[in-house]
Amino acid sequence: MKTTLKNLSVALMLAGMTIGSGAVAAEKVVIAHRGASGYLPEHTLPAKAMAYAQGADYLEQDLVMTKDDHLVVLVMTKDDHLGRPSGRPP
Repeated sequence: MKTTLKNLSVALMLAGMTIGSGAVAAEKVVIAHRGASGYLPEHTLPAKAMAYAQGADYLEQDLVMTKDDHLVVLVMTKDDHLGRPSGRPP
């Protein structure tokens, strides 16, 4: 399963590079990494809601594969800024 997922990721990345190489983007695409991580704690529903309110087109999550082949959002408990109310990096 992991090999298949990895191969699919590589194929999609290469396809995107091939398709997008000759075209100029018509408009910006705003991607919010972990939500509005500069304002609220990352990977929280309020951070995601704020990102959309600020005009984000997509939310980029950190996903990991569990031993039983399920994708879950990665939450790094040892990362200092995840527990801060401001969500701001140190």
